[in-house]
Amino acid sequence: MAILLPSAIRADLARATAALRALEGVRPVRAEQLHLTLRFIGEVDRGLEAPLAREIAAATEAQPGFPIRLGGAGVFPSHRRARVVWVGVEETPDLAALQRSVEEAVVRAGVAPDPRRFRPHVTVGRIRRPPPPVGLAGAIARVRFETTVDVRRVSLMRSELLPRGARHTEVAASRLAGGADDAGGTDDARRARR
Repeated sequence: MAILLPSAIRADLARATAALRALEGVRPVRAEQLHLTLRFIGEVDRGLEAPLAREIAAATEAQPGFPIRLGGAGVFPSHRRARVVWVGVEETPDLAALQRSVEEAVVRAGVAPDPRRFRPHVTVGRIRRPPPPVGLAGAIARVRFETTVDVRRVSLMRSELLPRGARHTEVAASRLAGGADDAGGTDDARRARR
């Protein structure tokens, strides 16, 4: 489950993190794949997609849209053992409430609860193996990116692991109350919502 970013924001984010994503040892996430994960589900049977979509729609239809702020950069789990390079997302009460609703909906659909704490971020790169790339800390410190995104819908994503990285495809989307459908999903996803 994810919040997709508008294409202009994805392009700006890719430009702002280009030096960081270009470091030797960092596998960058392609600009068109940048998103905020609300709940990683993992591998599930495709038969679960429809129940997940229904539960998410029921859980989010009354929640109004809201803005989120993106900014800053960092790594998970630590600089010495860095594996994920990210741009931060401010955790607000609205975002926390949406994430809880999504988590509860996913569990109702039959997926085990996620024991990890939600840490909102947009992954911009993955580090293939330790040690961290030379210049990582400096490149993170030089990232100058700050923007606001209006959250208007939640997307159910399908991930496929490919040799050049994961490909994420929207398979269904649920609009928040009053939310317009303008995040730029795929044609298949638009057809799935009709």
